[in-house]
Amino acid sequence: MAFIETSLGPSASLFLWSTPKFKTTTVRVLLRTPLGPAASAGALLPMVLQRGTRQLRETIELARRLDMLYGAELKADVLKMGEEQVIAFHLEVAHSAFVPGEDPLPEALRLLADVLTAPLLMQDGLRPDWVDQERENLRRRIQGIYSDKAHYAQLRLIEEMCKGEAYATPRLGRLEDLDAHTGPSLWRRWQEILRTAPVDIYMVGEIEPAVAEDHARELLERFGRRAAQPSAPASPHAAPQHPREVREHQAISQGKLAIGFTTGLRASDPGYPALAMMNGIYGGFSHSRLFQEVRERHSLAYYAQSQIDGLKGLCFVHLGIASPSREAAQELVLQQLAAVQRGEFTAQEMQDTLSGIASQILQSADAPSEAIMTDFELRAAGRPTEPEERRAALAAVSREEIAAAAADLRLDTIYFLEGEGETDGDAP
Repeated sequence: MAFIETSLGPSASLFLWSTPKFKTTTVRVLLRTPLGPAASAGALLPMVLQRGTRQLRETIELARRLDMLYGAELKADVLKMGEEQVIAFHLEVAHSAFVPGEDPLPEALRLLADVLTAPLLMQDGLRPDWVDQERENLRRRIQGIYSDKAHYAQLRLIEEMCKGEAYATPRLGRLEDLDAHTGPSLWRRWQEILRTAPVDIYMVGEIEPAVAEDHARELLERFGRRAAQPSAPASPHAAPQHPREVREHQAISQGKLAIGFTTGLRASDPGYPALAMMNGIYGGFSHSRLFQEVRERHSLAYYAQSQIDGLKGLCFVHLGIASPSREAAQELVLQQLAAVQRGEFTAQEMQDTLSGIASQILQSADAPSEAIMTDFELRAAGRPTEPEERRAALAAVSREEIAAAAADLRLDTIYFLEGEGETDGDAP
């Protein structure tokens, strides 16, 4: 898997993986905007835009046009990457070798360009009834996160830990901002994004580089680019002098414990592979310390895992527990970290972690969407994109380097969502 980059102008690039491996051609357009008060607008925009165009004025018409293109798929979503919201449009169309007649890709790309740059406008803005409908859909999506208590606890930890930082903003924005968005305000915001936001166009399939570049440039010309702004790295996290603790109570049957650490390392740092190995040993896999010790051996958690955000330089631990088990579970989490800091882990744990990460690397090349997002995230993090280079860097990490990476972790914030009506017998 090797994406070749071609510059399309300031803060705009094409990334092409020309391969006969797949029977489709996949195109993904990724636009980055800073996280903040406008995040809910960024989440709402793709939901409205994918409803139709000036020529295809009803959603059913757009669906029929995609069906005519041999079942082409067009969808959109938003992602969070560091302190940026990424608005993503995804197009997948059958390769010409597998369908009769003309290649459907050029027409599919024109359709994508219309969705992006020629939406249906009414009253100087995006179609108002679509805006109203998608606002309510987005409201339900955000409220659904509040209903998923594991996800809710993760968000609340980040909100408390990074209060006042752009990183604290959820990828879908905040409920209280939704009602401010109108058809005209969204259209103005979208025009500004097209003209100025960093944009990456990814293509995967059996397509010649010159043809791919022509298609990408034609698409970009429709954006009306001007004064494009480069992507900004995530700001450093201001760690507190003493760890903070936040406790919240809800009528739930299972408590959620979320713990945040600063890591001292970012994904672009030379020592990052050691941090990735440390996370795998500590809580990233089913063989990890948190899973084996906290969940399996001591039965203190329904789930126990850790993850790292290399763009922001943070590590998070998440557990589902019976509330009376909170202190014991928290103490064991910190004890296991201390053990890794002392280098008290086996060669087999190191090998299992290396194998687990290597498997993830290989799997990312099995599907175009996975390959695209892996490459996109690695480039944003300043990490090597070649699978073998990444695996070699991990394999070269020593026990001492893993322990040193663990030693850099500093406890920042503990968030506990406490349930009610639990007993010690509720623990697994």
